[in-house]
Amino acid sequence: METRLWRGMGRVMGGASTILGYLTGGLIVVSAALITYEVIWRYYLARPHTWSLEVNIFLLIGATFLASPFTQFRRGHVGTEVLDVVLPRHWIPWRVLLGDVLSCAVCTFIGVSVTSYAMQAWTEGWATDSTWAPPLWIPYTLMAVGMWLTALQCLVQIVAQVGQLSVRGQGDAS
Repeated sequence: METRLWRGMGRVMGGASTILGYLTGGLIVVSAALITYEVIWRYYLARPHTWSLEVNIFLLIGATFLASPFTQFRRGHVGTEVLDVVLPRHWIPWRVLLGDVLSCAVCTFIGVSVTSYAMQAWTEGWATDSTWAPPLWIPYTLMAVGMWLTALQCLVQIVAQVGQLSVRGQGDAS
């Protein structure tokens, strides 16, 4: 089932997920620096500050959702590994496959929903209610990209898992 092209796709997704994982770590560092700047500016220099909080919210939304494919790639999510203790050993690959299929379905659903919001925010000019009023298509787009990439990462892992299960099944049959 797994072709050479699909294995290449898996390597590309793994590389992209890893790059996004490190990029999102940088977003968190930038956010921490901005929060520190805001505290100094607002409380020690007693100057008004209108944009920093929303920038931090957008950065952390981006970091959360864009790190999701990396987390899936590394299988770092809070998982069902506890079931490995109680399940028979030959069920474990099926548990992993079921978890990936369910994750892919949820991420696809969220991706579709948030993409709809992003497009609506873009066309209708949605913005926050603050004085700065940044456009809301930015966080919605970050969320949508993160969910679509996570769904794609899940799909790559599903195909790999099905390939491994089919090879095992052929080995058991002979």
